[in-house]
Amino acid sequence: MDDFLNSASHLHMDDTDDPGHGSDVYSSKNENIWAENDDYVVVAAIDLGTTYSSWACSFRHEYKKDPKNMKAIICRTWNSGDNISEKSPTAILVKDDGKTLDSFGYDAENKYAQFAVDEAEELHTWYYFWRFKMLLYNKKISINMTLESVNGKPLPALKVFALTISYLKNDLLEVVGKKMVDIIKAGRIRWVLTVPAIWDESAKQFMRKAAVEAGIPNEQLTLALEPEVASLYCNVVPVELMDGGEALNFQTGTKYIIIDAGGGTIDITVHEVMGDGTLKEICRPNGGNWGGTAVDKAFEIFMRELVGSSVYDEFKKTDLDDYLSMLRDFELKKRKIEPDKNQTVTIRLPHCLNELFRERCHKDLAGTIRVKGDIDVMKGFFQMVLAEMGEHLKSLFGDASLHGIDTIVLVGGFSESKMLQTYIKSILPNKICIVPSEAGLAVLKGAVLFGHNPSAIGHRICRFTYGVNTSVTFVKGKHREDKRKQIGDEYLCVDIFDIHVHKGQSVKLNEKQAPIQYKPQTKEQKTISFQLYSSTDCIAEYVTDDSCRELGKITVNVLGRPHEDNTVEVSLMFGRTEIQVEARDKKTEKQFNTKIDFI
Repeated sequence: MDDFLNSASHLHMDDTDDPGHGSDVYSSKNENIWAENDDYVVVAAIDLGTTYSSWACSFRHEYKKDPKNMKAIICRTWNSGDNISEKSPTAILVKDDGKTLDSFGYDAENKYAQFAVDEAEELHTWYYFWRFKMLLYNKKISINMTLESVNGKPLPALKVFALTISYLKNDLLEVVGKKMVDIIKAGRIRWVLTVPAIWDESAKQFMRKAAVEAGIPNEQLTLALEPEVASLYCNVVPVELMDGGEALNFQTGTKYIIIDAGGGTIDITVHEVMGDGTLKEICRPNGGNWGGTAVDKAFEIFMRELVGSSVYDEFKKTDLDDYLSMLRDFELKKRKIEPDKNQTVTIRLPHCLNELFRERCHKDLAGTIRVKGDIDVMKGFFQMVLAEMGEHLKSLFGDASLHGIDTIVLVGGFSESKMLQTYIKSILPNKICIVPSEAGLAVLKGAVLFGHNPSAIGHRICRFTYGVNTSVTFVKGKHREDKRKQIGDEYLCVDIFDIHVHKGQSVKLNEKQAPIQYKPQTKEQKTISFQLYSSTDCIAEYVTDDSCRELGKITVNVLGRPHEDNTVEVSLMFGRTEIQVEARDKKTEKQFNTKIDFI
């Protein structure tokens, strides 16, 4: 019976040499260090978005002087050629070695388009990646997964994300580096990287790995959920009603919905302001892929139907510069669409597309698409994404936990769309809708605030039911016969889902779940490991149920464990941005390094 505890919890013993070190080692004590002292001088936030990205930072002493002073936050501005932009396109151009980043953002877009104009060899040998973040949404994440560039050349996805984060990190250090030379050398920077709240743990770990590969020390890195940090921002800056009126004050007891409408996803969470100033999540994060890029996809479907798939595909391949210019033009025009105005919208089609259409179809394509007096065609590009989001919002308000909540706060770049704002007001006419100033920067600036005060989100709601695989004494009539297994002289029921937290359960920031006790089999054993599972149901009986899936493996490094003691207590914590684990020697209280691998 060495393989089992007195409580009959099943152990999977892994007697390997891996001590649990590496980029995905993230024990709870790392976050506690940040939370309990001021051993850093700067908070640097990176918002890697689907369509646009940027960075911001602020100094600790400025924050402590006035936490609400948004002018103390340094935000990067980007030269787009015609004007100054708050964010830069999420695009990178990588040289043919697959390792060297040549350019980022507007520079990458322009240079790759010029390759197409010049018919340069680099058009086919270099790598151009654009709007790639959505790869991590609702997908099975693998550390070895690849991304295909615009010209069809594959690179490891981790390399693509790492190169992008590295550029933003180095650009920040270069822009404000004169003030930070000694700070950088001392490693006194807290880095904050934003991620959607609806991403799963494997996607979060992937982003952490990419950041570490980009040169950000693991112990200096914190992940922040995008709608959460946007909520922090809204609690600091004055927010006014969309139709005018006095600014709303987020007083104790205020409950509101945050809708973070970005390029790729729409992320939704619900918060209540607590008496100590922290925020309490009262509805589990939810949302979907209804961001601004869905409108772009609808436009491309329209164009494909207009000229035919074969013509459109050839146009994208042979006239990339004109293709990108067309999409840029559409991006600018879609922002100006207002549902109540009978506008004239002109989207200029490239001459080469007209020529290609004439050659293939033997007829002319108009040089422009004009919708005069009636803008239904342009509005139609928004129709599907708004309808899907609307159905979700209406069902969300059917949840009892949202009863009496009348305030909706819209943030993110897509939230500035009049089409989106008007639609939400039309389907929820009795709700108060708010768009704060600089809504497109709410996540970025909120991430800086979160870096200074990571305990600002005091309670979170579990998205799933979480537990581990255990075995218990088999009870006839209670347990399934196919789960009975004889171990020695005892019959056990295997694959039991030992629940730690339930879906929808409120968990506090530093709340530890009841510890699991494990006994290594031998004095020489270096690690113990067990599997972590999730379920979409509140109650799950076996880890093999249809609602369950294996999330990953938890490994505890027990090197240096006293020979006379053989019990290790492992506690899980679900109240932070990432699931965390803490392991300690039951007798000596010594903490062990731990590792959760979700990929």
